[in-house]
Amino acid sequence: MNRRLLYLLLTHWILSIHAQEPLTYISTKEISVGSLLEVQYDLVIPEGQVLSFTPPNRFFPCKRIASQSNLKGSEFTELEIFSYSDTTFKVGAVTHWKANFSLIPWDTGMLVLQPLPYMLNDRMGYFSSILVQSSFVAAKKGIRIYDIEESVTPLNKEFVFSEFINRYGWIPLLIVLIVVGILLYKKFKRTAPAAPISLTLKEQTLLSIDKLAEKKQWETDQKTHYTELSFILRWYLSARYHINLLERTSFETMLLLRGLSLDEYLQTIIARVLTESDSVKFASNSLSEQEHLVLIEQLKEIIQISSPIDTSHV
Repeated sequence: MNRRLLYLLLTHWILSIHAQEPLTYISTKEISVGSLLEVQYDLVIPEGQVLSFTPPNRFFPCKRIASQSNLKGSEFTELEIFSYSDTTFKVGAVTHWKANFSLIPWDTGMLVLQPLPYMLNDRMGYFSSILVQSSFVAAKKGIRIYDIEESVTPLNKEFVFSEFINRYGWIPLLIVLIVVGILLYKKFKRTAPAAPISLTLKEQTLLSIDKLAEKKQWETDQKTHYTELSFILRWYLSARYHINLLERTSFETMLLLRGLSLDEYLQTIIARVLTESDSVKFASNSLSEQEHLVLIEQLKEIIQISSPIDTSHV
């Protein structure tokens, strides 16, 4: 009788332990740079216990290791968290907790996603680590890299007007500016014809930056301000190097600029301005006055460094 009771208790304990083990799911083991990687965690919360879990911010903790290596690897800081959500629900008498991460790798390598910790009351546990291979989209013969079709599956999202304005609001703004400019031009042309002024690309761009700074729109609407700022930079680079960057993402823009063998320092500050602008436009970050002034000066420095030497006034 005692043996039977001991067997039942042991069986119940083993089943309880396995029921509480955290489960980890991943959408794919091989991912292309710039594509979405879905990671899901599933955990059963025992009755009477409280789960505590703090998700990482902006970038998922990750290490890059050499292929077929058991080394610890180096820190990989290019695995961006695109979105995160979690939910708690019951299946019968069992409480489940699920968390979903959408991740985007911006570099290549054999990646080890680090085990994330959680707390059940005073007991700490860890989700399992994940091994993923990140690589560039395979090149196709006769097709330039920025013409390769992206493999990211579009998310099925409802149309949200505010998101549409935040992402594409610069287009109607540009149209309005052009219309207003035409009307002002016609008005002044009728009153007093102005002497023609021929400005270089460098002068036009610096003038646009000064006008943007004078509006001080970053104090009231930073998303619109940095949309204009990144547009000025992309417009200048497109005209300067004869490539179309107006419809490219920041990642695609940097790939194309690297192909031109630009100076490393110039590439660094271009990437910095684009990254900071994207963080405001898409991640809803807010920059301080000092950070704003630094970005304006870095934008002017890009124009000064990359512009051809003006010999007309020498």
